[in-house]
Amino acid sequence: MQALVREGILRGIRGPRGGYELARAREHVSASDILRASGAADASVLGPTSDLMAKVVMPALSVAENEFAQALSRISLDDMALLAEDTNGRQSPKSQA
Repeated sequence: MQALVREGILRGIRGPRGGYELARAREHVSASDILRASGAADASVLGPTSDLMAKVVMPALSVAENEFAQALSRISLDDMALLAEDTNGRQSPKSQA
């Protein structure tokens, strides 16, 4: 949670009824922001072990990682919350029977 506070995604609330709240509107928080704050985006991978890895595989992975990061930046927390609300609001076919 502190990582999300440091990234400006959450704000800590002190006191007996304290906790956390969003520091900015959920439509202004992207999936990429959350991933970056969690540290998962910075997870280091073992270095290349061969010329093939260094010259072919790693550059291709870098391109894919950049494209994935761009896609995540287009998904807001608001999008994710609305999807979750929509999903939770639906009944499964089994529960309708």
